[in-house]
Amino acid sequence: MILLKKQRENFGRWMLRNTLKKSSRSVEMKKLTDLKNVGIFFDSSSEKCRKEVKAFIKDLNSQNINSRAIGFFNAQEAEDNLISDQKLYYATLRDFSFFFLPKSEELKEFIQNEMDALFVYSANDVFPATATIKLSKAKLKIGLSGKFEDALDLTFELSDNAPEHLTEQIKRYL
Repeated sequence: MILLKKQRENFGRWMLRNTLKKSSRSVEMKKLTDLKNVGIFFDSSSEKCRKEVKAFIKDLNSQNINSRAIGFFNAQEAEDNLISDQKLYYATLRDFSFFFLPKSEELKEFIQNEMDALFVYSANDVFPATATIKLSKAKLKIGLSGKFEDALDLTFELSDNAPEHLTEQIKRYL
């Protein structure tokens, strides 16, 4: 249980709104084959999602698309003993400030990178994830309909929110 979570989140939302008012981002639609640099934000508490994202990264790399992924655990510690590397970083609540805004160097670098696209494989609508997605300087943000909708530029409505179906839709329509 997190002490004063609601009050901390509300102040974090206020800080996020003020930060977003001062920043601007241009939206650019590109085909998947034209992308050079992409980011992936996903819910790493799901084994199914982790496997799908790793497979998608491998597929993107085979097409000479540079990719970087952030796996988010909505807890102080990761459930499994997962190892981060240059392409894949696992973030926990320790990587966020007292007000649940990104504070670790990896997260700051991820959101400051002006990548061609950000793919969001998460249906877990929690404030730290929302802040990371909204602060991202990606030129196109893509994810599931219903979650993070005000932060995303292109959404797909899927009946089961399965990560493999999202990958299929991205490959088909992008």
